[in-house]
Amino acid sequence: MYIYYPSCNFAISSPQTAKKVREYLKEKMDIAKCCKIDQRKFNEEDIGIYVCQACRGQIENQVNTMSLWQYLDQLDDFKFPDYHGQKMYLQDCWRDRNHPEIHQAVRSLLKKMNIEVLEIEKNKENSIYCGTLHYENKELKDNHLSHYSKEIQEKYMYDYVQQFQGIQVICTCNRCLKGILLGKGNGIHLLDLVMIENIE
Repeated sequence: MYIYYPSCNFAISSPQTAKKVREYLKEKMDIAKCCKIDQRKFNEEDIGIYVCQACRGQIENQVNTMSLWQYLDQLDDFKFPDYHGQKMYLQDCWRDRNHPEIHQAVRSLLKKMNIEVLEIEKNKENSIYCGTLHYENKELKDNHLSHYSKEIQEKYMYDYVQQFQGIQVICTCNRCLKGILLGKGNGIHLLDLVMIENIE
């Protein structure tokens, strides 16, 4: 049985999209409480569906997991929006660097939505970025950028987003998106792109 773990952080940042996802999935699977308080007993065949890397970290030692991107990619009847070949950058999360199945599913979804993906050099397994949670820069001794002052965080995030030249940046991680926005970048969460149309 599939069990969906909604991201609390995503629900705060995109409440309308989070509601659409819950409404769509509640007919297909159980909707869990917050991953930190849900105390359910799992069966061997259960699969936890997650959209947030922090949720994955919370449940992956208790139940088999699958990203929401993989789940949606395997559906035959999902109504994907058409972005008519619009070019967008893709930011892979550092926390997904050891998950090639996620990289593949995300790019498959973007192809289904007719989005032309602009790849950056340090992506997939080479990603160095998760917003202020993790950012590898030779000028910084601490990769956890949130340990620095707000001014330093803003400076490095601003410098980072310059590579995107004002073009929209797709993020699959709440922390990645927060970092892009902190740097005044044109960021959007992939789930907002997927669910932009009403699901009937």
